[in-house]
Amino acid sequence: MPSRRRNLLAPVSALACRLALGLVVLLVSSGLAPVAAGAAPPASNPWSAFDASFDTVAPRNGFLAAELVDGACRPVHGLHAERTLAVASVVKLWVLAELVHQVDTGEADWDETYAIREEHKSLPSGSMIAYPDGAEFPLSLYAEQMIRESDNTATDHLIHRLGRERIEDDLSLFGHASPHLNRPFLTTRELFTFKIGMSERQVASYLAASEDDRRTMLAEVVGPFPLLETGWGTWNSPELIETVEWFASPDDVCRVLAYLYERSSESGMRPLWGILMQNRGGAIDPARWPEAGFKGGFEAGVYNMTWLLRRGDDRIFVLTAGFNDPARFVDQGWSGVLALQAVDLLAQAK
Repeated sequence: MPSRRRNLLAPVSALACRLALGLVVLLVSSGLAPVAAGAAPPASNPWSAFDASFDTVAPRNGFLAAELVDGACRPVHGLHAERTLAVASVVKLWVLAELVHQVDTGEADWDETYAIREEHKSLPSGSMIAYPDGAEFPLSLYAEQMIRESDNTATDHLIHRLGRERIEDDLSLFGHASPHLNRPFLTTRELFTFKIGMSERQVASYLAASEDDRRTMLAEVVGPFPLLETGWGTWNSPELIETVEWFASPDDVCRVLAYLYERSSESGMRPLWGILMQNRGGAIDPARWPEAGFKGGFEAGVYNMTWLLRRGDDRIFVLTAGFNDPARFVDQGWSGVLALQAVDLLAQAK
């Protein structure tokens, strides 16, 4: 296999902080400086320059800015919004949606405790890997860590508690248009095992197998793999991003956030809004956006930035931007500049 570096589905919050430091210089030098608050928009389409730049970042990309109205996504602006992309850790929004659904049906509870198990631990990002086997935490804490730190160990414990098959079956309930693309629904540990632990022959065997045989392989070959053993390979270029990943379109991302937003005001869902607002995701102007919740996804060749935003006039918006490049890392700095430019344009939307 090619030489590979560990690329651990970074939480992107650190990336967003670095982005914020260089944002002003990059915006000015790029000619994409935000329009001043209250300034009249240009006569031409204000999104045209954004679209032209966005399409240069990666060969596959997709973007959607939409307002949430009556539980649905009302597009403000989109570019390839129906295009299916690898989304990396943004998939954690669907794990959160399944937790919400099971709390709603009485099959789970925010305060229910669940024990750390060594076999469910995954590589960082996230700090829950450090807790000892048997330590118990409420499901709400697992969810908070999954969104705030993009904690992979928290995510995998939730997947095991909620059930892989349940998540798969309910993807369509949360608005996913192509749920079959995520069957079987991988844990983060399984994804790491494929990309930095297994041989090319083993991966090829999995990809050629039927769905039932893939499930058997996950249970008998991938699951027992000693993830934390030393001597692993490296991961320094895109690996299997078109075949071993989690997949969704910008439209799908908006719909799962619409589901979560609608549920957040319901009785029994008190922790949900706080979980969604765990991370502002960079230089989001609090004067224009009093509340902002961010979920990012990153691995070599995959970059996604997604926000749930409450504007100063109390209107709710989703903004999601995704990039896939099977040949190289996505330029995170330029991608982030464009995303924040889109946030600025969205702040001016009528």
